[in-house]
Amino acid sequence: MLNIFFGYDKNAVLSVDIYFNNTYDDEWLDDPFVREIIWTIDHSKVQSRQCILSEVLGQIPPERLSGGVKALILMYKEEDFYTDLIVCGADCENLILDMAEQKNITCSLSGYDVSFKSLGDMKHTVPIRCINDGSLMKTHNDFVLKMLEYAGEMRA
Repeated sequence: MLNIFFGYDKNAVLSVDIYFNNTYDDEWLDDPFVREIIWTIDHSKVQSRQCILSEVLGQIPPERLSGGVKALILMYKEEDFYTDLIVCGADCENLILDMAEQKNITCSLSGYDVSFKSLGDMKHTVPIRCINDGSLMKTHNDFVLKMLEYAGEMRA
C-alpha cells in the first residue's frame, strides 16, 4: 500500500542525490526491478555495477542517475526511506504504484507534481491511504480531490 502525508514534512528526505550517493549498495544494480526502473525513467541500461549506458550522457556511474530514479530505487530497497514525492516526476507514478502493490511505502507530497493518473485502472488497483485523515483513495479523481483538500491549504 502507498501511504501519503499531504503537506510539507520536515522529516522527508529532499536531498535524494546526496542520500543515494552515500548509501546505495552496488549489488542493487543486479536486481532486475532496479534495472527496469533505470530503463523506464532514464532510458539507460546497466552495463555493470559501476557503468550505466545513458542514451543522452553516454557511460555514467550510478551517482549520475536522475533524482527520480534514485528516489524510486531507495523506496524499493530501503524499508524506512521516507521522501517527498516532489522529487519524483509524473513518469515515476506507475513504478511507485507497482511497488506499492508489493510492499508498504510511506511518503509525503508537498506539491502537485504527481497525481497518479493510472490509479484505479485495470493495472493499478491498490488504494492509496491519506495519512492526514486515514481515508483511502481508489481512483485518480479521489487522489486529486484529496490532494487539493490538503495541498491547497499549504502556504509559503
